[in-house]
Amino acid sequence: MKLSQKLFLIFASLVFFLNLFLLMGSSATINYPITIIDDTGTEVTIPREPQRIISTAPSNTEILFDLGLQEKIVGITNYCNFPEETKNIEKIGEISPLNFEKIISLNPDLILAYAGFQLKEIPRLRELGLTTIVLEPLTLEDTFNSIKMIARVCGISEKGSSLVDHLSQRVHIIQSKVSTIPFSDRPKIFVGSTSETIFTPGAGTLFHELITLAGGQNIASDLAFWKQVNPEYVAQAEPDIIIIPVGVMNQGDESKIKNNISQRSGWSNIPAIKKQKIFVVNEDLFYRAVPRLVEGLELLYRIFYE
Repeated sequence: MKLSQKLFLIFASLVFFLNLFLLMGSSATINYPITIIDDTGTEVTIPREPQRIISTAPSNTEILFDLGLQEKIVGITNYCNFPEETKNIEKIGEISPLNFEKIISLNPDLILAYAGFQLKEIPRLRELGLTTIVLEPLTLEDTFNSIKMIARVCGISEKGSSLVDHLSQRVHIIQSKVSTIPFSDRPKIFVGSTSETIFTPGAGTLFHELITLAGGQNIASDLAFWKQVNPEYVAQAEPDIIIIPVGVMNQGDESKIKNNISQRSGWSNIPAIKKQKIFVVNEDLFYRAVPRLVEGLELLYRIFYE
């Protein structure tokens, strides 16, 4: 055997055993049982690596898929519609009220719940002896923490950290670009809807955070959370860009939506209307606390500056 062939075989063997060592090491990093503090401040003990997971919120379902844990999901809600593969997973019904009988029948060893509407139902899940972790991410950082928490309880902490690092790098790229833009040059943004009743996101919402990070000035920054505003409020603010999210919450044809917005009474002098800076976007990129929020951030930056 030639010397070069011997060296190749030695090198290949070293690589094989190094990978085997790393694999064994990574699987040993999580020693069950483990105890975490969920977003309600409750101490939850995970006795063993979860194998049968129920997600009671679309955001939790997406994170599970992004972490490659879809094979462990045994139940999701009717509203868990992304990615496409969710259509093949057993449905437990509505987000609220929860169908306890259906949940029990699926014999889950972990339930990933959402505070919001479900907060009053969480005690019942725990009374039934079901290991339940409640997540309530309200910011981008909270979302990243949710990713890492889910990864940790499922025994793949490194994968969660890697995903968050990648997402953080993309956020930092946008922040770096925006940091050179004077505040006075940043466009004023209005987020509307397809209905006549106007609700817009103010401070304390994911949408507001993304607008700010992308270098925009939210005209509703003086309001807290989602607030109803009248047409005059929008006209007086003179937004440069109008964003209309569509999806389950708001439905409609893009061309019709743009036309309806353009024809609103009293809005003809709004800069965004004059220049037809009206953009229809996928609401899930801004409403759901999932990795796709970063995709939404990047989209906003392109809308604002490219």
